[in-house]
Amino acid sequence: MNRKPLFYVVDDDAVIRLTLSRFLERQGYEVLCLETGEAALKTLAVNLPDIILLDARMPGLDGFATLAQIKRNKAAERIPVLMITGLHDDDSVDRAYEHGAVDFITKPIHWAILRNRVTHLLREIDHERRLYLAASVFNNTTEGIAVTDTRGTIQSVNPAFTRITGYTSDDIVGQNMRLLRSGQHDDAFYAQFWQALIATGKWQGEFNNRHKDGSIISQWVTISSIVGASGKVESYVCLYADLTALRESEANFAHLAGHDSLTDLPNRHFFQERLAQALVENRDRSARLGVMVLDIDRFKVVNDTLGHDKGDQLLVRVSRRLQKGLPRSITMGRLGGDSFGFILPDLDHSRDAADVAQSLLGMLGKPFVIEGDEALEFYVGASIGIGIAPLDGMDVKTLLKNTDAAMYHAKGQGRNNFQFYRDDLNVATMARMRMESSLRTALEKGEFVLYFQPQVDVASGLLSGAEALIRWQHPNHGMIAPGEFIPLAEETGLIIPIGQWALQAACRQMASWRTKGFPPVRIAVNLSGIQFKQPDFVDHVIQVVRGTGVEPQWLELELTETIAMGDVEETFVKLKTLSDEGFQLAIDDFGTGFSSLNYLRRFPIDTLKIDRSFVNNCVENADDGSIVRTFIGLAHSLGLAVVAEGVEHEIQGQFLKEEGCDVIQGFYFSRPLSAEAFESYMQQHPVKPSLAVVGKFPDIQGSDRLPRRKWHR
Repeated sequence: MNRKPLFYVVDDDAVIRLTLSRFLERQGYEVLCLETGEAALKTLAVNLPDIILLDARMPGLDGFATLAQIKRNKAAERIPVLMITGLHDDDSVDRAYEHGAVDFITKPIHWAILRNRVTHLLREIDHERRLYLAASVFNNTTEGIAVTDTRGTIQSVNPAFTRITGYTSDDIVGQNMRLLRSGQHDDAFYAQFWQALIATGKWQGEFNNRHKDGSIISQWVTISSIVGASGKVESYVCLYADLTALRESEANFAHLAGHDSLTDLPNRHFFQERLAQALVENRDRSARLGVMVLDIDRFKVVNDTLGHDKGDQLLVRVSRRLQKGLPRSITMGRLGGDSFGFILPDLDHSRDAADVAQSLLGMLGKPFVIEGDEALEFYVGASIGIGIAPLDGMDVKTLLKNTDAAMYHAKGQGRNNFQFYRDDLNVATMARMRMESSLRTALEKGEFVLYFQPQVDVASGLLSGAEALIRWQHPNHGMIAPGEFIPLAEETGLIIPIGQWALQAACRQMASWRTKGFPPVRIAVNLSGIQFKQPDFVDHVIQVVRGTGVEPQWLELELTETIAMGDVEETFVKLKTLSDEGFQLAIDDFGTGFSSLNYLRRFPIDTLKIDRSFVNNCVENADDGSIVRTFIGLAHSLGLAVVAEGVEHEIQGQFLKEEGCDVIQGFYFSRPLSAEAFESYMQQHPVKPSLAVVGKFPDIQGSDRLPRRKWHR
């Protein structure tokens, strides 16, 4: 013991108490003297001794009754009690032992006998405590323990062994350790194991054992020899640490490190590792290997308008559908964002890769349902680049670079198609990179300009407004149309400052025309989804018109269907605020997205613009003509004006007039004009009289606004 043993001396005789306490203190022990059995029992609740010397005959509660109560106390029942008495009859001795005394000391006390008995008791106490500690460790440790004889026959196991292996003590005691063998270690392994154990007395290592249910369990095993008094090994103690959870955790970590958390597909790093391995295998077999990169068309618009949660839903549904339809031999991975990669081993012909690409496009042909406040059907297209090894690259970096170039070529070919890599595609890729670099500085260099395409009132043939269209006046490449740089601006986020510039430039130009005395005309400005999603978008628009002095009713903000159907509640709040300020609101490219009639009725929209794709063949194609007719009827039933864009021929204009279209624009009347050219156009083509007030902009109550629907219906 590290501390002094504590003795209780319980006796009603003060002389006995004094002599006993002095004797014990001289032996190096701590002593607490108590006069009665009641006092001893009370003190036990506060401080437990190592040994109690208890007088048998005391007034009140005698020694035998006190001893009986001590043994009924759970905390004190294991404390050794020495009875000290002058009684010598056999009955008293038997009674003391029956109540739990460990020994009997008679008066007068023989001090040498007392000293030796106390010393022996303390040794037994220490030994018992060590055994109890060992038993506690044996029963409570998380490691499994099995004790065997020298032949490996199991003699005892602890509860952790049962938990790890499934075998109870009744199942396993008497059985040989061979019962746990999994069959995954050969005879050489066991021979080496026994050789090391016999030579050193210890062995440590990993075992794959078999659970009672038949499953394989990984264990870290430590085996130690137990040497007896004869100096020979009498038994072995085996400690088992269960590695199953650790192995599962390692496997899960490895999976997470190599897989995309959203789709559970191999991530870019793991995909490249698999591609490197596949390239080696195919090189050894002198076989062709195909790589494809698939990029979802216009996915950024979905993310920026419907929100990232809806975008994530779409990615998961796309990945699951493609995985389900692919052969098991093809590896699919997510390379990042909306880009997926595919490894096609052992191609006989390049056309086999084309067949797979066509199959992927076919799988994407059916709509995807995106859950939300209202389920939306969404059609997805994809651009696919195909690279063939070793023709297009013999290493991962080159092959993926060239396949990416093929994918961007597919986008440039109108999207929703696949293209094989060609050497000249790297030239196009470099050109795209240079365009992005130039685009980042174009704004500060003042290279953007606005053009204005007139809009004509169908009934009167007079000018009713114009659409502001951005152009990029590149110092080296001349005028660049928006179709060439707007998608890149959206991908890079540059669309936000560009969109803000376009709005400010349009308002400044309107204010300039007002100063010059031109009659006011409504100017329509296109909005990008990313721009509309900005938290300060509405405040920015209001600040611009107030800063330039333009009255809101002369500015029309055009949103695509995709923007309008994004976060519906947020969209409604923004549109209502803008409408309350007096701005005109239009849905652009109507018919190409996924509008909900319920939302169209709810939103404070003024105008629907029919997309040019329907106008192009509205006369020649009966279906397109019916669609245009339906759109016009739908818009008018909702109290909305209709603008048709892309009108290039007189017969189209006549058709639209007969169907009741309100406003048309297109090359039939005029191409987009510079600000100066549009001024000349206004001088030559009178503005619709109801919109013109000579010398000043009309007040909003007096203006001839396009019919506004009541959004509270």
